[in-house]
Order: sequence, then C-alpha cells, then structure tokens
Amino acid sequence: MTLEELFDICQDLELRQAKLYASFALLLGDYDERIARFWERMSTEEWQHYILVDFGRAICIETFGKDTTISEAASDQTSSLIAPLPNISIQEITDALDTHESKVESGTISLDEAFEIAIAIEGSESDTIYLYLLSIMRQAIQASDQPYLMSRIVQVEKDMVSHVDGLVQATLKFAKDPTLIRKAHRLKEEHI
Repeated sequence: MTLEELFDICQDLELRQAKLYASFALLLGDYDERIARFWERMSTEEWQHYILVDFGRAICIETFGKDTTISEAASDQTSSLIAPLPNISIQEITDALDTHESKVESGTISLDEAFEIAIAIEGSESDTIYLYLLSIMRQAIQASDQPYLMSRIVQVEKDMVSHVDGLVQATLKFAKDPTLIRKAHRLKEEHI
C-alpha cells in the first residue's frame, strides 16, 4: 500500500464518520436540543479530521513522495523515518462502518444505539490509522524543516482527547444503558 492510498482510506473513514454523526443529529435531535448540538459537534470534528488528513497528505507527499509504500518505507533512505503500519485490518474497519451505516439508513435508531455506534467508532482501529498518519505528518514536518507546522499537529492531538471526552460525557449524561456507560469509561481510559 502506498502512502497516498492510506491517506485516501483515512479520509474516506473520516468522511463516513462525519456523515454518520450528522445523521444522528437529524434522527435524534427531537429528543433534546443538547443532543442535536452534540451530534452536530461530533460531525464537525470528524470533518476537521478529514481536512487535517488532506493537509497532512500534502506535507507527507511533498516530503516522502506519493508512491512511497508503507512496507518499503524503512528500506528507502529518503523515507526511513516512516514506521511500518500497525497490524490492523482495514477491511474489518470498513465492514464495521458498513454495518453502522446500514443501521442508520434504516431510519430507526435509538439514542443508546447511536452512543454504542459512536463508542465503537472512536474505539476502533480507524483511530489507529489516523494516529499513524499523524506520526508520519510529524516526521514529514521535521524532515522538511518546517517546525512552525508542528503546533497544528499538537493541537490536533489535544482535540482528539477532547473529542473522545465529549463523547464520554454525553454518554454518561444521556445514555440509559449501564453497559454503555461502562464502555464509555473504558474508552476514556484507553485515550488517557
């Protein structure tokens, strides 16, 4: 897989997640205005991730080249900074999103089901891809001697913690299922 392809996959995942959260705002907004605003904010944050991935793509492609393969990166002198991709199944990630999208497209989804889907998404390996690409972006910034761009990556990492915290807090506030509340606590512990 090339670096370019991985950026494409990550952007697709972020876009699909943004659309899911936007659907939750529309489908569940009549519960409470605070719930509609929460899902809108989650969607907006996923759109911001999408945009950041595009920003990172430009820096990484300029630094390492669009045809750089992840598996060959360690042997190439130019891209020796690129670590191997963690062992994840992109197919499992996309299959899970397909399932979530089908459930939402049915038009009948409860608030607890929405929280369950969001917890599954935020705890999935799609975040592993995003974090991996953030590490590649860091390396590209360092290699291209553009340290002023590093503050953007640092802010994104802070925003990711805030994104998960927002989900956890909303789950604790609005979910009724005690199992979801336990899952939310575990998600928070994983992102600390």
